[in-house]
Amino acid sequence: MSNRFHFRSFVAFGLFFAIVWLLVSGTVLYVSPPGRIAHWQHWLLLGLSKEQWQAQHTLFSYFFILLTIWHIFFLNWRNLWSYVKLKSSSQMRKKKEFAFAVLVFLGVLMGTHLQLPPFSSFYDLGETIGFSWEEKQKAAPIPHMENLSLDEVAQKYLKQEAEELIETLRVVGIQVEGKEQLLKDVAQKNGKSPAQLYAILVPAQGHVGQPRQGGSGKGYGRMTIEEVAADMGLEPETVISTLKAHQIQASPSQSLKEIASEYHMHPSELVKLIEEGK
Repeated sequence: MSNRFHFRSFVAFGLFFAIVWLLVSGTVLYVSPPGRIAHWQHWLLLGLSKEQWQAQHTLFSYFFILLTIWHIFFLNWRNLWSYVKLKSSSQMRKKKEFAFAVLVFLGVLMGTHLQLPPFSSFYDLGETIGFSWEEKQKAAPIPHMENLSLDEVAQKYLKQEAEELIETLRVVGIQVEGKEQLLKDVAQKNGKSPAQLYAILVPAQGHVGQPRQGGSGKGYGRMTIEEVAADMGLEPETVISTLKAHQIQASPSQSLKEIASEYHMHPSELVKLIEEGK
């Protein structure tokens, strides 16, 4: 038995494992919740957070590219170049197949970019699955609330002094360094999710953040800010100001779906904020 190391076999095995893991990580990211849900509820799958799955997918993509370059330019360059020269010296016989492949590529590229069916339906399915992870009773009052300091959470949303909030946490064994500490940092240090900490602070408000069963079901997602404002009997500037108060930038011509996608939210959550700001 030869002890020689075979680089061709190494590259072949490496490409196979990379493709399999890219398929796994890509599928996980397709069904994973938006960042605000993943961060708030400390979402994990197979022990990995969304950021860790993103890192896996990115690094294995680079690994796959490097192995592909090695496979083409170092192990099979001569064969490939000989084939290209042979085909270039004779008339291409597979014109229909080549043209069809180009059309399919351009069709997928433009269909995805323009959000046309069935590409938009595939994207919407992933979005629907992603939002299904959210536990409504644990939803954050505002997007990315975990990035606020304890002082901001106490004064802006709980209407109390930061010292009272800190004392509430310390009574149940949560270690807190000070009021300027971010909610997500306190949660991470104590092995909990920001949602769990917030539940401790507002035990009687388990419904916080739960969408209302009102206008959110009217199909507002594809409507612009102007159209939503007219439907609710509001001025567009009022709607924009309401969203701006929650650190959400919007323009009159933008649809709720576009704004929601930019801030990793669902259109129904924007509707809820607008209704509360009436």
